[in-house]
Amino acid sequence: MVELEFIETPEQLIKSSTELTNCQELAIDIECENNLHHYGVFISLIQISSRTKNWIVDVLTLKDIKPLLEVLENNTILKVFHDVGFDFRILKHQFSCNPKNIFDTQIAAAFLGHEQLGLGALLDEEFNFKKEKKFQRVDWTRRPLSYAMLQYAVQDTSYLLPLKDRVIEKLNAKGRMQWIIEEMQDLEQRDFTFHDQEYKDLSGFRSLLPQEKVLLHVLFDERNRLAQRLDKPSFMICNNQLLLDLAKNPPQSINDWKNLRAVNPIIRLEAERLHNLIQEAKQKPAEELVFEKRERMSIEQGEILKQLLELRQTIAKPLGIKGHLLMDQDQARDIILSRTLHSLRDWQQELFKNEPFVQKIVKG
Repeated sequence: MVELEFIETPEQLIKSSTELTNCQELAIDIECENNLHHYGVFISLIQISSRTKNWIVDVLTLKDIKPLLEVLENNTILKVFHDVGFDFRILKHQFSCNPKNIFDTQIAAAFLGHEQLGLGALLDEEFNFKKEKKFQRVDWTRRPLSYAMLQYAVQDTSYLLPLKDRVIEKLNAKGRMQWIIEEMQDLEQRDFTFHDQEYKDLSGFRSLLPQEKVLLHVLFDERNRLAQRLDKPSFMICNNQLLLDLAKNPPQSINDWKNLRAVNPIIRLEAERLHNLIQEAKQKPAEELVFEKRERMSIEQGEILKQLLELRQTIAKPLGIKGHLLMDQDQARDIILSRTLHSLRDWQQELFKNEPFVQKIVKG
């Protein structure tokens, strides 16, 4: 069992944050509510491990965690995460926090050619440690947290620093450590703004008729309102497929709304309101939705893009890593449209700048 310190009072947080500030490196993981058991997205716990100690910070109870946020943004302390994407989005969304000096073991593993990039697979391969799975979908807002839940929460961070050591050793052996340094610097500069799902994000939206899109917008917003009122995830009010079906073929009467199946009972209780909203929406003009348009490529440029991506794969294959790691499609498009290598980081430029085909693109 892993020894840990559970932080749930401001006094404990101040004391532990002082300890954390004196560490050179920390492993970090987060447990969130993500519209699975309740309405909304928010942090419940933050788990932290140093080389000698483990902490779990009860963010849900504390609410104000400023001393810890200062640690996360302290550029002198290395913070090790596994897959920063969602964690960084929720930290920025909830606390306007942008962690500095980071190392992502998932990205490092990808540059070593690992096929299975989940933390469980890596811990099994490197340490023969098999992660518990029974708490993967548990409600982390429950209080008190059981001892078993706390042990599950901290097991990832307790292995992250040793995992970082292993992957760095292998990256150095392959001469790829500089690649990762530049990737981490780039990661730190990315925009991790959190975006709530919108009605136009639903699969199947674009195939709807203009008037159906108007109805979907009304139904989507109303579902969110009811979900927030009941503190339930929106899918527990009405799933996405049914929402789309209702936009295409809305109930014709209040009584039809009252007889809907496969929905939360509140939908039937709100039948009159929903019916009236739909009738009002039918009178609205179709919405003019503006989608971001990318600069179009000519047929010739499209063929060049195809060849450039093939070259990328040719270079990646003997390295034993995925081609998109060497150059993603957006970077390839930019090379063709700008005729420069400015979109590539230094290590990428070193790989591609002497390729005759790339030189031909740049020189036009």
